[in-house]
Amino acid sequence: MDLFAFLAHGDALPILYGVTIFFGLCVMLIKLRYGLFVSAAIDVVVFVLVFKLHGGSMSGAFAATIAALLAGLVFPLILRRW
Repeated sequence: MDLFAFLAHGDALPILYGVTIFFGLCVMLIKLRYGLFVSAAIDVVVFVLVFKLHGGSMSGAFAATIAALLAGLVFPLILRRW
């Protein structure tokens, strides 16, 4: 069996989507476990907003997860300065 031909017919994007969404869920659980409720709420709001703006597609979920992860990292730092 030709390995290149096998890999050329495979699609790795669903695996990448799944790993990214799983990572986002793990980050959310860690935030809830340590009481970072504002950061967790920011993650949820950004995820829902971006997911709805992208029409609920799989690529929308991927974009929403990345946006929520970035917002959960950056927004609490910005809000901490106020």
